[in-house]
Amino acid sequence: MSIMNELKAEITRLSRKEIKKELEPVKRVNAAQRGLIANLRRDVTALQKEVARLQKAAGKPAVPAAPEADGTKGFWMSGKGVRSLRKRLGITQIELSKLAEVSHQSIVRWEKTAGKIPFRKKETPAKMQQIRAMDKRTAWAALGKKRKGK
Repeated sequence: MSIMNELKAEITRLSRKEIKKELEPVKRVNAAQRGLIANLRRDVTALQKEVARLQKAAGKPAVPAAPEADGTKGFWMSGKGVRSLRKRLGITQIELSKLAEVSHQSIVRWEKTAGKIPFRKKETPAKMQQIRAMDKRTAWAALGKKRKGK
């Protein structure tokens, strides 16, 4: 029995030695790659500092922001906001879709959206901003709707 244990121990030792020998080139390549990555990180940091210094010297950002001609930069609405806007104006989903020039299904989908609404058309945020600035009378006039009793 002890000869079997000795053989197992020797086989294990030789196997580990062979594995270590086979992995040595991989370890060298890995270490070299880590060194290259560290050098690249240092280069990127140095370049970022240089860009910041040049921006400061020039007095303007390197990447100018695209100007929004219609003033909708930063404008967003949530589904809850669309629903409350519609209720405030006293209009239906279909009527809001006519004002915003989108489909009825878009309004339904927007109202179900939990967070910020991803508008698909570029002109939709500007239209929604105009609608949000309306009062009930203006919205009804835009729709050609008449108040009850008049």
